[in-house]
Amino acid sequence: MGKFAFALTIVVAIIPGVGHAQMTLDMTQVTCASYLAMSPDQGRVFSAWMSGWYNQKLGRTTVSVDNFAKYVGIVRGWCTGSPSTTVMQILNNSDPLPGPPSGLKVDMSQITCKQYLSSAADRQDMIAYWLSGYFRASRNQPTFDFQRFADNKSAAGKYCKKRRKETVITAIQNSAR
Repeated sequence: MGKFAFALTIVVAIIPGVGHAQMTLDMTQVTCASYLAMSPDQGRVFSAWMSGWYNQKLGRTTVSVDNFAKYVGIVRGWCTGSPSTTVMQILNNSDPLPGPPSGLKVDMSQITCKQYLSSAADRQDMIAYWLSGYFRASRNQPTFDFQRFADNKSAAGKYCKKRRKETVITAIQNSAR
């Protein structure tokens, strides 16, 4: 399944009655029930975006690979007890998850274009979703625009192919609209 088609299935799965014309998702409206009903792949994408969002709000660029699944499990547990509450409400009303990260860590601000391009497609997608959440948080825009994401991911990829030593964050800053 194409990356854009995969992302679009998230919208259809999350919000009942979404038409094909809707190309944005207000992440503040995603309920815990919708989150819990996502397929594992959709849940990972949503969780990566939310991780980018909240890490930016906490001033962090480092992600703990070892703890990511544990943190997702904690949030899913909170959501189980409050299905009608939005995921952002749950996270906003909770204490920040422990930080700084422990175990195997990845500083998202230091990933080079070469590292990004040599990663498996699913890892590239997760990095892109995390960075999307991160940059949207820096602008306080809690929406996911599917077409803009696809366009920016493509533009950053083209930028990276020409400048493999630069960081992905630089590529996004210099190529995204």
